[in-house]
Amino acid sequence: MHVVQALAALSIGGSEFVATELTEYLVRQGVRVTVLAAPGPLSKRVEAAGAQTLPWPVNRKRLGTLRYIGRIRRWLAEEQPDLVHVHSRLPALLAWRALRKLPEATRPAWVTSMHGHYSVSRYSGHMAAGDAVIAVSEAIRRYTLHNYPVDPERVTVVHGGASREDFPFGYRPPESWVRDTHERFPELAGKRWLCLPGRLSRYKGHGEFINLLAGLRDDYPDIHGVIVGAGREGSRYHDELVGLAIAGGVRERITFTGVRQDIREWMAASELVFNLCSDPPEAFGRTVLEALYLGRPVVAWNHGGVAEILADMYPFGAVPPDNPAALRAQTATFLRSAPPVEERNAYSLEASMQRTLEVYRSVLAARAGTENPS
Repeated sequence: MHVVQALAALSIGGSEFVATELTEYLVRQGVRVTVLAAPGPLSKRVEAAGAQTLPWPVNRKRLGTLRYIGRIRRWLAEEQPDLVHVHSRLPALLAWRALRKLPEATRPAWVTSMHGHYSVSRYSGHMAAGDAVIAVSEAIRRYTLHNYPVDPERVTVVHGGASREDFPFGYRPPESWVRDTHERFPELAGKRWLCLPGRLSRYKGHGEFINLLAGLRDDYPDIHGVIVGAGREGSRYHDELVGLAIAGGVRERITFTGVRQDIREWMAASELVFNLCSDPPEAFGRTVLEALYLGRPVVAWNHGGVAEILADMYPFGAVPPDNPAALRAQTATFLRSAPPVEERNAYSLEASMQRTLEVYRSVLAARAGTENPS
């Protein structure tokens, strides 16, 4: 079997990690994998796994990117992969236009993953038009069926997963990491960290997080907010958040770490981990799962894919969505005494990868029977 994983770029993010982990898993199963994506921080992992890469800039939203349609088509005609699995919209547009003009007898199967609440449009519609459509949560499956004319039997839920090896229960960062972190961020020493993982994007809830810290600052002088994720210092949104922190009197109690690849250490060293994605809600909630795997208490809005994880693994952390008073009360309770997190193996990475491979095999078996792609 030869599978193409197509995504915008090998950057740090939920769908990017899924594509990378799939690549690693499939190669271990003896599957040939090619990754079509612009280079990024995860490129080394993909190459180390033994996958072929097509490091083309299919993430650039400009007219010139359309020239890659022909290049992709020529590559598909020469290599004749069995299946193309797309994880983001622009590569889906390019790949679909490339393969739809190939002869039906040699056209690869087409699998798409709905990784989010994509805006409803023809552009997004490619993500719901696969021979099989993978939804990363029950919430995303409902969203897909509500907004696109797709046969429900073609939409399969494959929850994301976490690795117990990468996120072992009870893990604590080594002293060397703590020492280096305090040297880089001296304001963190002696504080209880409240961690909000997520790039600087408005829907991630950074403003609500800062308001939460402001509301707790007098009663809990030892807490410090840590925002872990990509974001350009001096950008308009970054400056808005800094202004909000200044207005709330908590600028000195918030650290923006920027992009990090040691998220495990940051969450493991934190008192509490938050997920406050609001509009739209989190499609799955990878960092929620990873934090719970580590044994760290989580406080999160109870909607989207996060609600599914919390219901199974840690219902104590669920807060009514967009309710700042409830969020503040729940956080204060947890700062006094958080309910312990039980060790669970739900949503394992291995199970997620196995289920995806089952989807591939099912699609290819159906194609072999009909010889006509959807």
